[in-house]
Amino acid sequence: MNDYLQLLQTYFPYIAKGAIVTLELTVFSLIGSVVIGLLATFAKMSGIRVLGYVAGIYIELIRATPALLQLFIIYFGLTSFGIRLEPMAAAIITLSLVGGAYAAEIFRAGIEAVDRGQFEAARSLGMSTPLAMRRIILPQAGVIILPPFTNFIISMIKDTSLALTISVPEIMYRSYDASSQSYRSMAIYSMAAILYLAICLPLSRFAKRLERRRAAQ
Repeated sequence: MNDYLQLLQTYFPYIAKGAIVTLELTVFSLIGSVVIGLLATFAKMSGIRVLGYVAGIYIELIRATPALLQLFIIYFGLTSFGIRLEPMAAAIITLSLVGGAYAAEIFRAGIEAVDRGQFEAARSLGMSTPLAMRRIILPQAGVIILPPFTNFIISMIKDTSLALTISVPEIMYRSYDASSQSYRSMAIYSMAAILYLAICLPLSRFAKRLERRRAAQ
């Protein structure tokens, strides 16, 4: 017990600093995912065949290939074209592209779940399509997508661990480093698990509460 407490005192502050990087990765990647996801959603629903086709290819391509492969293409593969990204930038771009594909499907499902009559009523009142979407459809869709989107955020937090492979100093990278120094893998990785639980568990509880509230309505 004393040995574990000593390990905790020695390595936990070091690993905990990785939580800051994990949260930074998550926040910036979420912003990118939302922007890309909305663009892909509107492209698919625009009725313009070329835009819908391009968005469909992007979504299927991203969802059909491993995120780790995409990270390696962005970080290592682009060097063939003279493009060298910092590890943090490569991780954010990759997670944004991956997240955007999944977010697009969440957004599309939420928008399509809104009664079509709401849109037709807004148009009959003289609203343009963008205005009707912004004032009528999206606020209602936002309520619908909130539970699955919260789960999406949790998944993205966990996916930031992929950045370990390109030396971004997030939780898993620092845990691996501490484990290599201490040779106490179980103790070190349990510290990482505690940090992930501290971040993800409140969000998970929040998502379940939202789902129960929606089911009761």
